[in-house]
Amino acid sequence: MKANIYPWQTEIWQNWQLLLRQERLCHAVLFTAPKGNGRLALAAMLAKTLLCENSVTEPCSICHSCQLFEAETHPDFHVIKPETEGKKISVDAVRTVNKYAWETSHLGGRCIILIQNADSMGEAAANAVLKTLEEPPLNCYFILFTASIDHMLTTVVSRCDKWHLKLPHESVVKCWVESELFESVPLQVIRINRGAPLAAKAFVERGSLALHEELITEFSAYVALKQNLFIVTKKLIKSGSDALQWLSFLLLDVMKLQLGTTEGIVHSDSMILVEQISYSVSFTLVMRQLTALNRLKNDLIKNSGLNHELMLSRWLSDFQ
Repeated sequence: MKANIYPWQTEIWQNWQLLLRQERLCHAVLFTAPKGNGRLALAAMLAKTLLCENSVTEPCSICHSCQLFEAETHPDFHVIKPETEGKKISVDAVRTVNKYAWETSHLGGRCIILIQNADSMGEAAANAVLKTLEEPPLNCYFILFTASIDHMLTTVVSRCDKWHLKLPHESVVKCWVESELFESVPLQVIRINRGAPLAAKAFVERGSLALHEELITEFSAYVALKQNLFIVTKKLIKSGSDALQWLSFLLLDVMKLQLGTTEGIVHSDSMILVEQISYSVSFTLVMRQLTALNRLKNDLIKNSGLNHELMLSRWLSDFQ
C-alpha cells in the first residue's frame, strides 16, 4: 500500500504530526476527502508512522515494521473495505478486526485498523465498530475515511476526531498533473474529474482524453449537423461507463451558455462544440434530454441486463 504525502495534504499531515509529537492523537481519526484525492495514501502514511519502531512523526522506512508495511504483510495492520464498489461493509468483517483490536500486538507495538469508505458500513457494521470505539483497547488506533459523513452513524462520527481534506485549486491540480505526466493537459480534464488530482492523472494515463474528445466531437456533429446516429452510439459504447457522465457535463455546459453565462463551464477547452450544440437545439430540448440521460444512467446501473446500444440509440434519436 502506497504511503506518501501529496502537496495538497501537507497542512493536515503537519497537524497530525504535531499531535503525534505531543502524544495527543485521538484513538480514532476520521477524515473526509473526495475520491481521487490520494486519501488512501494519506491514511497509509499515518498508519505506517504509528507502527514505526524508530520514529514518532514520520516512518523511518528501515525498521522491521516499516519493511513489513511496505511489503503489505504487517500483522498488526488490518484493512476493512467494501468487497466491490457500491457494496456495504459486512458486519462479519468488522467483527473480525474488532477481535484483532483486543488481541496482543504481534510485534509488541500498536494495532491499526483502517476503514475505507466508512460511509458504506451498514447499521449493524457501524454498531459493531461503535462498541470498540466507545471502549478503545490500549495501543489500538482506528483510521477511517469517506467522501462524506452524511450517511454515517452519528454516534460513530462523534467518537472520532474529524478532519476535512479539501481539494486544491484547479490551477494547482493542473500544474501537478502536468508535472507528473510531463505533458500539457487541458483544463477541462481537471473539471471533468471534479478537481481530483489522481483521478485527472489516471484519466489521461488510461487514454480517456482521446476517447472523450472523439465522443463529444461526434456527438456535436450528430446533434448540430444531423450526422450518423450509428457512429455516436458506437462511440458511447466504446467510451465505457464514464461516457454518459461526460455528456451530462456537456449538456449542462450547453444550458449554461444558452442562459447567457460561462461560469462553471466544464468543457472550457471545447467551447466551439458547446456553442455549436447551443445554437442547434432549444433550451427546452436540452433540459429534457439531460433529465432523460440521468434517468438512463441510473437504469443502466441498476439493470445490467438491459440492451445498452438500443437504449442509447433511442435517447440519441430524441434529439431529432
